[in-house]
Amino acid sequence: GTITVAGAAAIIYLSGSEDRQRKAQYAEYEEKEKQIQEKRAQLAFIEPRDVWKEEELAQYDGSDPDGPILLGVDGTVFNVWKGRNFYGPGGEYHVMAGRDATRLLAKNSLEEDSEEDAMKPLNIAEKATLEGWYWIFKGKYEIVGKLEGKS
Repeated sequence: GTITVAGAAAIIYLSGSEDRQRKAQYAEYEEKEKQIQEKRAQLAFIEPRDVWKEEELAQYDGSDPDGPILLGVDGTVFNVWKGRNFYGPGGEYHVMAGRDATRLLAKNSLEEDSEEDAMKPLNIAEKATLEGWYWIFKGKYEIVGKLEGKS
């Protein structure tokens, strides 16, 4: 009986040792990933300003593979570096980076308005869509200032 109990305990311990090893490896992986993210955050940091000029955003369009990516949403400037795969070069929303993306977001469009359409105010549905995008951005990304002459 004692040998059976000791054998069962050894089997339980050994099977648990694989689990402990996996947990240790995962903890090590998580720590490395955390350090990588902290380094990326440092590289992509930009000092917030009270006001940004629209032309100042252009230099932060994601061309620098580690730098900040700025875009304007309804008068607020966000650093969207965490979404580099979306807003960086080659990303499906790169057209929004380094500029005021308000009308693109409001219209759920990746194409520029014609000059005539750009002069028209947003309609109620577009304003509602924009408001939804604003809150999504506010929840995900850092606000780094306001856009000059907007809201």
